[in-house]
Amino acid sequence: MQGIGKIPNREFSVIANNMEKYISFSIKRKWNNLRISLIFIDSFQFMNASLEKLVSNLPEEKFRILKENIHHQDIKLLLRKGVYPYEYINSFDKFKETQLPFIENFQSTLTGESISSDDYIHAQTVWQAFHIQNLGEYHDLYVKSDVLQLADVFENFRQLCKTYYSLDCAHFMTAPGLAWQACLKMTDQALELLTDVDMHLFIENGIRGGVSMITQRKSVANNKYLKNFDSTKESKYILYLDANNLYGWAMSQPLPYGNFEWVEPDKNIIEKILTLSEDSLDGYILEVDLEYPKELHNAHNDYPLAPEKMKIIANHLSPYAVSVLKNDKFISNTKLVPNLNPKFNYIIYHKNLQLYLSLGMKLTHVHKIIKFKQKAWLQPYIQFNTDQRKDAQTGYEKDFFKLMNNSVYGKTMENVRKHIDVQLVNTEKRAKKLVAAPTFHNFRIFDHDLVGIQRLKNCVSLNRPIYVGFVILELSKYHMYNFHYNHIKKQYGERAKLLFTDTDSLTYEILTEDVYRDMSFHMHLYDMSDYPKTHALYSISNKKKIGCFKDEMSSKAILEFIGLRAKMYSLLLDESEKKTAKGVKRNVIKRKLKHKNYRDCLEKSIFTRELQYNIQSKNHHLFTIAINKTALSAFDDKRYILKDGVHSLAYGHRDINNNEITSVHRLLDYFREEENSDEDNDEVNSEWITCTECEEIPQRIPLVFGERAAVLQVSSDIKEPIDFREIILD
Repeated sequence: MQGIGKIPNREFSVIANNMEKYISFSIKRKWNNLRISLIFIDSFQFMNASLEKLVSNLPEEKFRILKENIHHQDIKLLLRKGVYPYEYINSFDKFKETQLPFIENFQSTLTGESISSDDYIHAQTVWQAFHIQNLGEYHDLYVKSDVLQLADVFENFRQLCKTYYSLDCAHFMTAPGLAWQACLKMTDQALELLTDVDMHLFIENGIRGGVSMITQRKSVANNKYLKNFDSTKESKYILYLDANNLYGWAMSQPLPYGNFEWVEPDKNIIEKILTLSEDSLDGYILEVDLEYPKELHNAHNDYPLAPEKMKIIANHLSPYAVSVLKNDKFISNTKLVPNLNPKFNYIIYHKNLQLYLSLGMKLTHVHKIIKFKQKAWLQPYIQFNTDQRKDAQTGYEKDFFKLMNNSVYGKTMENVRKHIDVQLVNTEKRAKKLVAAPTFHNFRIFDHDLVGIQRLKNCVSLNRPIYVGFVILELSKYHMYNFHYNHIKKQYGERAKLLFTDTDSLTYEILTEDVYRDMSFHMHLYDMSDYPKTHALYSISNKKKIGCFKDEMSSKAILEFIGLRAKMYSLLLDESEKKTAKGVKRNVIKRKLKHKNYRDCLEKSIFTRELQYNIQSKNHHLFTIAINKTALSAFDDKRYILKDGVHSLAYGHRDINNNEITSVHRLLDYFREEENSDEDNDEVNSEWITCTECEEIPQRIPLVFGERAAVLQVSSDIKEPIDFREIILD
C-alpha cells in the first residue's frame, strides 16, 4: 500500500472494514478520454481457509495452470503446499547457500513448532528432483508454485460458480455478496424493503445472536462403554450433539418477503396469532411482556427461554465469581444471557412465542405487532446446496456448497451503519479538501506519499432485508429449544442436565442404562452417518439432513467434561481431547493446553496465561507481535455460580439469595453515592445494612472502587450488622 502512493496521476479507492483492513481497492486513471480502472479483489474473502487446506482438497486433474507453467516429470511434488524456512531466510546471503537448511531451521514462531519429518523429506525430494542449486532457486520455485496453486484453486472456485449458479465470482467482492445474488437468482423472489424507519428500528432492536453458555461446569461419565466403568455406581453418559446446518434449517422455513404493516394488538388478533398453524402464509413479529413463573425456575434453569441482551454488572456476580476475580477489576458488559427474569418490551417472532407459552411462560402484555406475508422462498436454494454437498466427491466441493449456504445468512444481517468511507490520497490538494469537509472524521498517515482519510457518510440507506435475518435467528432458537424441551426433557426429565450450549450444539449429562439404545427409538431426529459402519446405529438415511442432530464424537464415549465459561471447555475421551478457548490460537491450544489444565483451573479457581504470536498490521507494515494472553479463566459472569464452583443458577432464579444480594447492592450503592458527591460532607450515612454473609462484602467493594476501598476496616469474620457511622472516608 505504501507503493501505490508513489504512483503519479492516479486515483485510488477502497472498500474498507477499517483503516488497515480493505475488502478491495482500485487504481484509476484517464487515458485518451477513457477512464481505466484496475480492481484488486481478495480471494480470501471467498475462500476463508489456508492455502494448504485448499490445495489438499483440490483433485490432481484440476491443477491446469500449474502444469501449464511448470513442465517437469515430477510435477506431482508441487501438488501440495510447499515447505519453506520462513524465519531462517533473514538476509539475501542466505539465498546463496547450496543445501537445504537443517530441519530445526524450519521452526516457526507463529506456530511454535517445526515441520514434520515427512515435510522435511518432501522438501529434500523437491530440491533433488528439480536440481536446485541454492536456496535462491528453491525460494523462486516455492513462490511460483504458491501463486500458481492459488490461481488454480480460485479458477476452480470460479468454474463451480459458473456451473451451478451461472455467476462469475470475479464480479463480486465477497462470498456473502456472491451467495446472496445466487439465491435471489435461483429463487426469483422479490423482497420488499422497509420504508417505515420505525419498523426497521423495531426489528433491528430484536436481533439477538446465538446462545452460548456453560450451565454445569463439570461432569464425569460412568457407563459400560468406558474402560473404568464402575458397575456399583449409577450409569451416566456425556452426550455432545450438534444440529446439522442449523441456520440452513431455519432458512428452509417460511420467511418474510412482503406486505409489512402495523396491526392493533387487540384480543382477537392476539388469539389468532397464538393459534396460527405452522404453514400459515401470514407471519407476525411482536413486542411483548413475558412472565417466568417461579414454579418453572428449576425445570428451566439449564436452558431458560427467551434469551435477551443483558448488561452484567458487579451486583449480579455470585460470591464465588467475586472470589475468583480476587483483585482484578470487573468491567460491566452486555451479553446475550438466557435468564429467568420477566421480559419487558421483548421483540419476538410468533412461532417462538407460541413455543414459549406452550412451555409455561405467561404473556402479560402486547405492545406492538407487525404483520407480513411469508413462505419458504429460500428453501429451494438451501436444499439445492445441501443435495450437491451430499453428492460431492471431493472435500473442495463439499466446502464450496457449505460456504454458499452459510454465506447467505450473513447478507440478511448486514448492518449498513457499520460501512465506512475511507479515501486514499497522495496529493496535498485533495487531502486538504477532504479534511476541510464537514464529513471529515479521522485520518491516518501511512507514509510521506499516502494518507487515509475517513469520512462520515452523508446518508445511510437502510436497504437490507434484516427482517429475514431476524426470523432466521428466531427460528434457530426455536429449533434448539424445541429439541431440548420437547424431546430430551420429555424423554429423560430430571435425569438429563444440560452441561453447555454453543448456538447449534447441546451437550448433556444423562443418567440412563444405554444412551445409544435410547437414541435408536428416535432415529428420525438423528444423523448417524458419521458413526462407524460396524456400529448398530449406523445409517445414511439422514446423512447431512439439515436440522437433524448428530453425535459430534461419532459414538466415542466421553469420560469427562470441564467447562469454564462460554466457548472455553474441554472434553476428555479415551484416546483424545477436544478443547476450545475463545481468543487463543489453535496451535497454542493444541500444544499448551491439556484437559488437566482446564480441570486445575476450575478446581483451583485460577487464571492461566499463554504466550502467543500474531502477525499485525500497523500503517500497512506487518509485524510479528507476542501477546501474553489469558488462556483459561474460572471466571464466568453469564450465570450465578454456586459455592461449589460447578453448579449454577440462571439470573433471576428464585433460589438466588436475595437477602445477600440486596445487602451487598445497598452497600455498593452507598459508596457510589459518596463517590459521585460533589460536596464535602463529614456526615456518613448512618443506615444499618444487614448482610447474611458479611465475609463477601470486602471482596465486592474493590470491583467498583479499586484502591479506594482499602480505607474500609471490615473484618472477614464479622457476623453482626455493620454500623456505617464508624466508617470514615478520606
